[in-house]
Amino acid sequence: MSAQIIDGRAIAAQVYSELTTRVAVLKAKGVIPRVAIIHVGTEEMTKRYVTLKENAAIRLGMECVTYHLVEDVSQQRVIELVQKLNADESVHGILVQMPLPDSMDTKTVLDAIDPEKDIDGLHFCNAGKLLNGEPAVIACTPRAVIRILDETGIDIMSKHTVVVGKSVLVGRPIAICLLNRNATVSVCHTKTQNLGDITKNADILVVAVGRAKMITADMIKDGAIVVDVGMNRVDGKLCGDVDFEGCSEKAAYITPVPGGVGPMTRAMLMENTYKSYSSKA
Repeated sequence: MSAQIIDGRAIAAQVYSELTTRVAVLKAKGVIPRVAIIHVGTEEMTKRYVTLKENAAIRLGMECVTYHLVEDVSQQRVIELVQKLNADESVHGILVQMPLPDSMDTKTVLDAIDPEKDIDGLHFCNAGKLLNGEPAVIACTPRAVIRILDETGIDIMSKHTVVVGKSVLVGRPIAICLLNRNATVSVCHTKTQNLGDITKNADILVVAVGRAKMITADMIKDGAIVVDVGMNRVDGKLCGDVDFEGCSEKAAYITPVPGGVGPMTRAMLMENTYKSYSSKA
C-alpha cells in the first residue's frame, strides 16, 4: 500500500481564494482588516514563522503590523502593548508569537488578549467554550487538522482517533475538537507506556509531540489516516514527528512535513481574523 499524500498547500490555496473574495467585499465597506503580531526575541525559526503569517495576511488584502520586541523586554511591557491593541478599534486580530522567553508566563500574556481578537484561539475563554462545545475562536492547528480531514472526505464520526501529544496549545484542543465531532479519542504522550500498542489501533492518528520521526511504520496499522503536526529540523532539513517514508507505505492517507498541516494552520489563522473582522464590519 502507498498512502495518498494530503496536500495542505492545495487546500490552503482554496481557503485563501475564498477569503480573498470575502475580504474584498467587506473592504468595500471602507474598513480594512488589520492583524497585529507581537514577536519577542530574535530566534530565526520564530522570525520565519512571523514572516509567513505576515505574507498570508498581505496576500488576502489585509494589513499586518508586527511589533518586534527585544528578548529581555518585561512581561508587563508586553501586556501593556496587548492592552493598547485591545483598545484599538482598527485592530481586528491580535497574535502573540510563540514561544515567549522563559522569563514570561505564557498563559498570563495570552489571557490579556481580548477574547474576540484572539485569532490564535488560546485565551482561556475560547478554550473553555471549546471544551463545552460552544461557539468559540478555535486554535488554528486543531482547526487545520479538522479542515484537512473534512476536505479529504474522511468521516470523523465514531472513528478511533489517537492523539499523541497533550500540550495545552495543540494536543488537548485537537482531542476536544475530535470529541466534539463524535470521534472516539485516546490521548497519549511521550510518557505513555507501550505507545505503539495504542497507536496501532488508530483509524486516525494525529501526532504533535515535537520529536523527529518518533512514530515509525510498525506503530501504525494498515490503512490508517496519519496527520503529522510536528515540525523539527534535522541536519538542516524539516521533518515531522512521523517517519514519513516508512509510514507512507502502510497508511491510506498521510500529511507531509513541510506542506501538510503548516500551510493550513496559517490559513486557519487568516480565517479566524476574517471572522473577527466580519463580526464588526
